[in-house]
Amino acid sequence: MKLHNPDSDALASLDSVQLRFGKTPERTMKIQGARHTAKGALVKFVGVVDMDAAEALRDYVVLADRALLPPLQPGEYYLSDLVGATVSGPEGTIGTVREVCIHPTIETIVIDRAEGGSVELPLVDEWLGKVDTEAGQIELLSLDGLLD
Repeated sequence: MKLHNPDSDALASLDSVQLRFGKTPERTMKIQGARHTAKGALVKFVGVVDMDAAEALRDYVVLADRALLPPLQPGEYYLSDLVGATVSGPEGTIGTVREVCIHPTIETIVIDRAEGGSVELPLVDEWLGKVDTEAGQIELLSLDGLLD
C-alpha cells in the first residue's frame, strides 16, 4: 500500500479500512497485520489468502474512518486536509492546493495559481505562517523565491 505520508503510524491504530475502486461500492476490509516497508506498507487483510486475491485489490483507494485516527495535537494537521485549501500571501490570494506530494526529504503542496499555472511549495516554516484546515486557509509569510 502506498501511503500519503510514509512516516505516519496511523495505520497501526486501525482495525479495518474501506476500499474503493472507481464507482464500485466501498468494501470494508479487516486488517490482520501491517508493517512498513521501503516502498510503503505491507498490509494483510482477513480473507485475502493468496497473491491472486491480493493482486485483485491493486489500484483500490484505501480510506480510513477519520474518527479512528490518532487525535491531533494543537498545530498539527493531516496532509490530506490541505487539499482544496486557499493559499494567500502578503499580497493576497495565490491559489488553491491541488495536491500534496511526499518526496524523500520533504512534503510539498501543489498550488493551482489564480492567474493560471501552478507552483510547488515546500511545507517549511520559512514560508508557512498559519494553517487553518477547518477554514480551508493557508497563509504564507513570504513569497521570496516561490513565484517568478
